[in-house]
Amino acid sequence: MLVAGGLALPFSTSAQTPDLRALARRAAVFLAPLHAAYTRRHRDVVERGQKLNKLARQLSPQNHVLPAGAWLDLSGEPMFLTLPPMSGRPYGVMLVDPFGRTVAALDRAHDGDTPQPRILMGPAWQGVAPSEAAAIHTPARSVRLRYGLAVTDDDDELDDARGVQARTLLETPDERNQRRILEMQELMRFRTDLPPEPVADWDPPRPGTPFDLFETGLAMLGDCTLSERDRQVLEELAPLRLRAGRRFDARAFGEAERAAIAEGIVDSSEEIAAAKAALDAPIRVG
Repeated sequence: MLVAGGLALPFSTSAQTPDLRALARRAAVFLAPLHAAYTRRHRDVVERGQKLNKLARQLSPQNHVLPAGAWLDLSGEPMFLTLPPMSGRPYGVMLVDPFGRTVAALDRAHDGDTPQPRILMGPAWQGVAPSEAAAIHTPARSVRLRYGLAVTDDDDELDDARGVQARTLLETPDERNQRRILEMQELMRFRTDLPPEPVADWDPPRPGTPFDLFETGLAMLGDCTLSERDRQVLEELAPLRLRAGRRFDARAFGEAERAAIAEGIVDSSEEIAAAKAALDAPIRVG
């Protein structure tokens, strides 16, 4: 019994005990896009050998779009994206953060036949963007670049699109500097010793374990600059002890609590499937 103002009040444990299953479901919905991005990045880079910060080009169209893409590591230096003249061809470029949110988008309708080069900068880079490149600030160190060119069924036209794709450049500052020195004899603006390639030092996903979504989602969350809304969500999920960039500490919970949390994750299966499907949504060209 509790006494307040001279009145005896019945003690209620339900107000003190969080509903871990409901909280886990909500956490899983929040982390589902991050889990999907982490899993896809590991598959593309570690399992299939796609290099970070390199444009992976596909030679076969999908739904009349010739696709290409890259996983960017912007924890250090920025990257430069340069598109060649499009000669009237519709195209689309999207930068997507680990939440699946579009950071920036380019297309012919808004950026013309020869869009201005872009410099893609992570949250930690404090350098000055060159005047000839438009700056895109990303809220995460890990960003996915998606690129598509509209094509028809004509073989010659498809070959031309492949040539446009091959002339699209994704470069480090030093790679861009060396190319421009050779092409235009410009003065050097950056050092010319190439930095080491980024390393994919991520733990593999463990899809057979009950808390893999939390593990991978939190790892990916550590690459993000959190918005106020994201911070508020984490605060509301405080009983689960979720920390960006940290492992989920299942040992901090009793057996029954772990079971409730696992059930909550299972409850979010539809949202998890939707997050995975969103990764393969067609690239918009225009």
